[in-house]
Amino acid sequence: MPSIRGHLLGALLLLSPLSSAAPTRKAPKYATLVNRQWSNATYDFIIAGGGIAGLTLADRLTEDPNVSVLVIEAGPFDWGQEGILVPGIFQPWWFFWPNLVSTPEPGLNNRQVGAITGQVVGGGSAINAMVYVRGDTEDYDAWGALQEDSTLSWNDMLPYFLKSETFTEPDAQFAQDANITWNPLVRGSFGPVQYTYPQHSYPGGEVWYNAANAVGLPHIEDPLAGHKAGVFPMPSVLDAATGTRSYAKVNHYDRVSAARPNYHILPSNMVSKVIFREDCKTVRGVEYVPTAGGNATVALASREVILAAGGFNTPKVLQLSGIGPKPLLDKFGIKVISNLPGVGQNLQDQPTLTVPLTFTNNLEPNSNSLNTDPAYAAEQYALYQSDKKGAFTVISSLGTNIAGVSLKQATPDFLDIVAAARAANPADSLPADVDPTVLAGYEAQREIIISQFENENVSVGNLHWGTSDNALVYHLRPLSRGSVNIVSTDPLVNPEINFRTATDPIDQAVYTALFRKNRELFATPEMQALGPAEASPFAEAQTDAEIDALLRDNINPTNAHQCCTAAMMPKSLGGVVDAKQQVYGVSGLRVADISFWPFQTGGSPLGTIYAAAERLADIIKAEYGISSL
Repeated sequence: MPSIRGHLLGALLLLSPLSSAAPTRKAPKYATLVNRQWSNATYDFIIAGGGIAGLTLADRLTEDPNVSVLVIEAGPFDWGQEGILVPGIFQPWWFFWPNLVSTPEPGLNNRQVGAITGQVVGGGSAINAMVYVRGDTEDYDAWGALQEDSTLSWNDMLPYFLKSETFTEPDAQFAQDANITWNPLVRGSFGPVQYTYPQHSYPGGEVWYNAANAVGLPHIEDPLAGHKAGVFPMPSVLDAATGTRSYAKVNHYDRVSAARPNYHILPSNMVSKVIFREDCKTVRGVEYVPTAGGNATVALASREVILAAGGFNTPKVLQLSGIGPKPLLDKFGIKVISNLPGVGQNLQDQPTLTVPLTFTNNLEPNSNSLNTDPAYAAEQYALYQSDKKGAFTVISSLGTNIAGVSLKQATPDFLDIVAAARAANPADSLPADVDPTVLAGYEAQREIIISQFENENVSVGNLHWGTSDNALVYHLRPLSRGSVNIVSTDPLVNPEINFRTATDPIDQAVYTALFRKNRELFATPEMQALGPAEASPFAEAQTDAEIDALLRDNINPTNAHQCCTAAMMPKSLGGVVDAKQQVYGVSGLRVADISFWPFQTGGSPLGTIYAAAERLADIIKAEYGISSL
């Protein structure tokens, strides 16, 4: 682990404000401590955001010792607490971005809902549930088709998935007992991201697994091979050697920091805006402020600024920089650098429904036993400490199995839902004042997603039971679209977040089908032996209308997978970045994080963000002739 002195190195960078007329100097190549005399240093690349994308890029670009990179991260370094490192303890709230609350959600009875994103070096990878599941082949193929980019497809992404990761096989006997299978051809062996399977399974998990098979959800040989419409154990970003979370700070900073004096991180500061040269089109650097408040400071980039601040904050930085919808920028008196109506639009997430359950005969131990049985918890912690096995290798409250469900698997009426989706006017699903280019982009996305509804190999949702007192139902492919827009020119003020969840009625039809599929699974003889029952008011909802009302009262619009607010699509389709993730209308600015996705994938975001950042690093290296290790 890097020393405290190493962590403080970044904090001493660039401390005093810099006027536009100030002379600049190159950041020292081999500095071990950077202080005020280098407050006007110029870096080759400045990266706004130290999450998965930002740290992956910084790591890969600084493989060349002649390239200097500064990462500016709004959050601090964690201090190695067990709540982050040990899955079974899992206390992510230490590093939640404060005061993120949605507007009253019109599709959810005007409920306001808290939103989660990470504010820590490592970003979401430090606080997520560690699930490592890629999207479907159709997702990446469609991304490339939308952009008319022949170099972006599942086949193009797979090498970057492999480059990013190292898979450690579980014990053979445990794998057989836990239904774990995999295809070695789609598992990486030499990358920085460590992952495996938790060395533990609860007895109820096997019962649920068999019940999923009984309702037509087959065993999936490898969920990382591009299709997941079935049931499978969940891979986890768990370092098999240490039994701890493998996250971006560890695998893309700690791993290399001692040998990379050209790789600097400035924590607890946030980029407030991108600054431009006199032509107002060429990026010069960034302005940033302490996250706790204070004076603005400027840092300069000789090559590029790369935004990796996340689905909420990347569009905020773009808008504050004069890049976004002209009416919004005019409202706040921000000079328009590039009029891009799509900035902050197209917000998507993966809504989540928690179904509360009671049992008359549940099996023990289960995922709640660490909280209710001190003797069991002590026994399992000792096992974890000695052998890196047991319940503490599993994220607290979760089980180890999950099911992907295609629309055909969810309901025999799936073609009726498809027909209704095609018959609807896409404009009815967006605000009345939507820009025509954004509407055109949504229409293109919508047709792709409806085609995925027809595909029996493509999951539209997930079902999960942690083996305790609730089940989870996820919607992976919503047609509703939200927005993220600034409400102030103060960079410390959070943007307005409107998920607009369930504003497209087709989403409710899909969610109702998934909800009924979950009921069907719990109604199997296998599960009925445990005596499950939905708690009130869920049990009372029986008709589609009653379920619709229940969902609107209980759906959480976010699974902390917010994306797609600076989409990679043609400008004519409301796109914000091109196939090389360069922002339209300016030079020297890219978007690297989940914001660039056009639409959700059928998996957890983590693996795709790592792989996409690896891909972007190669694009940038080729463009500038940067060497690799």
